[in-house]
Amino acid sequence: MKYVFRGALYNFLCIFVFAIIYYIVRKEMDMNEEISQYVEPTFADTLFLATTIQAGVGYTLLTPKSSLSKYLLMIQQFFMIFTNLMLFYFISL
Repeated sequence: MKYVFRGALYNFLCIFVFAIIYYIVRKEMDMNEEISQYVEPTFADTLFLATTIQAGVGYTLLTPKSSLSKYLLMIQQFFMIFTNLMLFYFISL
């Protein structure tokens, strides 16, 4: 049970940290809506992005438009992959 709590806490921490990072660099991302003018993403949009990336779903309203934002998304995906690998390791003990 201790590992489940730690795993959940780690995932929630990753989601909130990356949501804050995405909010800081929100000008590096585009909204996937058909709007003629640029709409700046809100914190809810960046939290949604971080949650879907961490959950492995991948559906989001934001798309990266710069190399920096692409690298940040890949870093979070690596964190998610690492979490899943560690979970399989602890289950196999």
